[in-house]
Amino acid sequence: MKLSILDFGRVGVPKGWHHMFGSLERDTGTMAGFLIEHPKDGLILYETGPSPNWKEHWPDFAQQAFPISVYTNENRLDAILGKLGHKVTDISAVILGHAHLDHAGGLEFFRGTNIPVYLHRKELEYMFYAVATKEDFGTYLTHYVDPSFNWKVIDDDEVELFENLTLYHVPGHTPGTMALSVNLKDKNFLMLTDLAILRENFEKETPLGWGIRDYESWGKSIRKMKMVARKYNSIVIPGHDTEVFNSLKRVPEYYE
Repeated sequence: MKLSILDFGRVGVPKGWHHMFGSLERDTGTMAGFLIEHPKDGLILYETGPSPNWKEHWPDFAQQAFPISVYTNENRLDAILGKLGHKVTDISAVILGHAHLDHAGGLEFFRGTNIPVYLHRKELEYMFYAVATKEDFGTYLTHYVDPSFNWKVIDDDEVELFENLTLYHVPGHTPGTMALSVNLKDKNFLMLTDLAILRENFEKETPLGWGIRDYESWGKSIRKMKMVARKYNSIVIPGHDTEVFNSLKRVPEYYE
């Protein structure tokens, strides 16, 4: 089994989004995806990145709040897959850690296919609610909150969806956030998506700021993932930490 880390570009993240006492000043965050070449279940993608047409799909206020500073043709999902000798239609399953615009917008690449898209039931329910009522519109967008995709629901708090790939329901950032554990031959990777945006959110349990929907659930989820990380001696990857991202192998290199 192989794990490849995909570079979907860079986005401005307000300090107040990842730190409860932060400001409107922005840090530069990475946008990452993860491709697992599974010996039994084919190519599995965790996180899709932003829409390739993000300038058209993102409303002005979203572009101002979270400005994308790097997104070239090389950051497109189809281009990255091409470097690895694959096409978008070779993907056998997509898993969304959560459905915010910079993590789920890349579903545009899967429009018109029947490729299953897995996410937690609470995330599916909330994203449709958020867009329909406009109570959380902007972080969720209408272009991918679309019943034409082949949505597949996860109901469990913990499930080994594919052999050596375990999903954990870790609410807090959003109601249906799911972390992914990938167990390779001699390494374990734990992808937190935006449960922890930076390493300090995880290691020091520094609470997110505006990026939290439920503080009590967030704290429980962080502690739950710390136990998982200790158990498997995991390499932990937060959602947007540039320092952590730069320390890892990226496409065309991989882990196995």
